[in-house]
Amino acid sequence: MFATIRKHQTWLWGFIIAAVIVSFVIYFTPTAGQGRAGGGGRSQFGTLNGQPISRQQYIDAFSDVRLSFFLRFGSWPDDADARRMGFNVGQETQNRLVLIDRLDALNIKVSESAVAQWIIDNFGGDQPATAKAKYDNFVAELRQRHGVSEEALQGFIRRDIGINHLAEVAGLPGKLITPRQATELFQEENEKIVAEAVVFPASNHIAAVKLDPAAVGQFYSNRLSVYRTPDRVQLHYLRFDVTNYLAQAEAALARRTNLAAEIERIYLSSNPNAFVDTNGQVMTPETAKARIHQQTQRQQALAEAHKAAARFATVFETMTNLTADTFVAQAAEKGLVTTVTEPFAETESPHGLKVRENFTSMAFKLTPEDPISLSPIRGEDAVYLIALKQRIPSQIPALEDIRTRVEQEFTQDQAVHLAREACTNFVNRLTNELAQGKTWETVHAEAGLTPVALPRFEVAAGPVPDWDRRVDLNQARRAVRTLEAGKPTDAINTRDGGFVLYVKERVPVSDAELKEELPAYLAKMRQTAEYQAFNDWFRKQVEQSR
Repeated sequence: MFATIRKHQTWLWGFIIAAVIVSFVIYFTPTAGQGRAGGGGRSQFGTLNGQPISRQQYIDAFSDVRLSFFLRFGSWPDDADARRMGFNVGQETQNRLVLIDRLDALNIKVSESAVAQWIIDNFGGDQPATAKAKYDNFVAELRQRHGVSEEALQGFIRRDIGINHLAEVAGLPGKLITPRQATELFQEENEKIVAEAVVFPASNHIAAVKLDPAAVGQFYSNRLSVYRTPDRVQLHYLRFDVTNYLAQAEAALARRTNLAAEIERIYLSSNPNAFVDTNGQVMTPETAKARIHQQTQRQQALAEAHKAAARFATVFETMTNLTADTFVAQAAEKGLVTTVTEPFAETESPHGLKVRENFTSMAFKLTPEDPISLSPIRGEDAVYLIALKQRIPSQIPALEDIRTRVEQEFTQDQAVHLAREACTNFVNRLTNELAQGKTWETVHAEAGLTPVALPRFEVAAGPVPDWDRRVDLNQARRAVRTLEAGKPTDAINTRDGGFVLYVKERVPVSDAELKEELPAYLAKMRQTAEYQAFNDWFRKQVEQSR
């Protein structure tokens, strides 16, 4: 019914949604929470615009950043995945402080109806009842599993709505891009290029390379830093496999009387379309909940494995003069089998183990004087205890020890140089002979070269079906952007040699294509310009806030 009203009577839908919002304000007004953080610790966290930043201001900004990350990615920003993404909680908290300060300075107030609409939009689309159920489950999940109160969530929502309003206002200059400007740029970027390429791969010149001993030696000497092996470690480790603790995990889950309700909450607070089978089909609710149960069981099994590893590690707490041999002997005494890793560097993961970066960081903290880590390390499918077998220092291998590798790399390097030289020579010949009136076809035929007919492409970004991978698409686009038809590019160097393009034709955008695609292109241009305008505004706010 709501969908029909919205489709045919927009003004009536607006009236109805306003009434729904009033009821949502009642439902969503926090009646209980954990309260705001306070108590001991620092009372001031630097200054902003010359004014001290209070503990509560900092907590609000810090909590907003963490919650925003969680809502986007389903995990908290202090885990390894966030670090791999380059997410910096401290920097983002500073940014958030500046934005919140601007909200206060501009006296931007967020209404209850705006908060209610945010909840409807983010939890139920156009279905208020669905939104309420999902929101209630999400709040319960946040509070029980992550210790985040509804008050904190609502504070985040208010500030997020206000910041979005700031972004819209600050980005207004981006809306000023005219259709004429968009038309000119669209025509430039979407003009079709018809071109051929002559490719000069290094593989065509391998046979011409001579392995002169003096030249190979000089090549090796110039690249000593490349051949230096990094510091490496080799470990003994005990693996507590998750599959050995599934029965214990299931028994522990059986004792949780509210497990079914927890799984229901997780499902309702998630996107149902995220649960897909191996064929990419969306699962039924029952199948999805079964998967959630399986994942919960696996997490519990990891916890049980962690307990077992921790119990074993207590054996070493009262021992002195520990060695790796002690670790191996104690494991054997308990009927456990230790394994040895292959040597690995600090930037690597040990071969064959599904572990996170904290495994490597803990391994490199071990020393001959303190060779055993008593802290269990969780991986994807097991928990580990480790002991240092040996540390292998960085070294530069002698030329004779790696001569085969050096000669292969020398040969490839020289072949690339010869290929690029051949490409440059051909471009010079082509330019001169085209100026004398010869055709592209005549010049490459007389040179004994066969060009590659490339698919039509545009200078704008985007994939091109059936593109020849020997020709770098981005380099080709840059080279022909302003090149006239009937002209060659300069020699273009690649990692494997070089290539040259000859532009045979430039096909302008048709009127039909312009009419069909310009509206969406203009909207995208304005959106991008809005983002840029907001970023410029925000950068100035950061500079002024000191």
